[in-house]
Amino acid sequence: MRFTLSYLLIAFVFFTSCGEKEKTFKTYEGEIFGTYYRIQVADMGKDLQTEFDSVFNLINVASNSYVPDSEISSFNQTGKLIKPSFTFKDMMDSTVKYHRMSEGYFEPTLYPLLKSWGFSFEQQEQMDSAKVADLVSLIGFEQMILSTDSGYFAAKPGVMLDITGLGEGYAIDKLVEVVEKNQISDYMVEIGGEMKAKGLNSRKTVWTIGVEDPAKAEMGITSSMLTKVELDNRSISSSGNYRKFYIDEAGNRRAHILDPKTGFPVSHSMVSVSVLAPSATQADALATAFMAMGPEKAKILAERLPGVEAMFVIGGKEKLEMQFTSGFPR
Repeated sequence: MRFTLSYLLIAFVFFTSCGEKEKTFKTYEGEIFGTYYRIQVADMGKDLQTEFDSVFNLINVASNSYVPDSEISSFNQTGKLIKPSFTFKDMMDSTVKYHRMSEGYFEPTLYPLLKSWGFSFEQQEQMDSAKVADLVSLIGFEQMILSTDSGYFAAKPGVMLDITGLGEGYAIDKLVEVVEKNQISDYMVEIGGEMKAKGLNSRKTVWTIGVEDPAKAEMGITSSMLTKVELDNRSISSSGNYRKFYIDEAGNRRAHILDPKTGFPVSHSMVSVSVLAPSATQADALATAFMAMGPEKAKILAERLPGVEAMFVIGGKEKLEMQFTSGFPR
């Protein structure tokens, strides 16, 4: 997920059942990365807010392109970043991993195209095949981003980075590290609908979430769920094109998700995808990549990846169709 002020792509709600005496939980919540965060932990009598804020600050300073003096803003302005922070290097290492794992569909150098298509709060430019082809020449993470012992360098002028496609997931994993370092084994960490949970909730049941129905959500109904999923030491992330799109001059509905191979908005019929994975970073990056590659390629890749499951919502002429990997809970 990217750090923007856009609507949440997929909403989650909690389902609990009546059980034994409730545990005492402490909730931390607020705004971050243009969305919200909510952290629920078994109360151990210690305030963790300062440690959580430190995680948010490190990630903002490293990777938030909406922060003018962040490291990534400096790279995008100058084409280089000398002596990057540990957080920036750590996020770049994850970026390399998931770029390769997704066969290039998780593409951090799409930023110039995103800006020109108007998907990054900039005014949309007049886009045609020639313009897109010119910008595609700047795309290609492993070719366009050079890494040395001293830092990172753009291979040519105009190359820009956006690593927030895994930013919320990365933040969740770092918040989980704080929680587990404090020997807390029952928790739920959520940022903008992405989450990881472990152990039991306040009613001593496994954390259970509902995945929103995109067809109803497009009509403003956010209480209709397609399925429920239990989370115990795993993460879920969703991505979709049903809330953020525009209609072009020819009347075509253009999704905010770009195909990095063509430079154009995706045209496949997949409305949304929800990804289960061991880490929130992996779930976040793959949800973005799966929306870019479409359901056929995404399902094949998901079936090959250990611990990864996915639910694909396909838009038909009359109704939505759901497709699942073999291990996704029904």
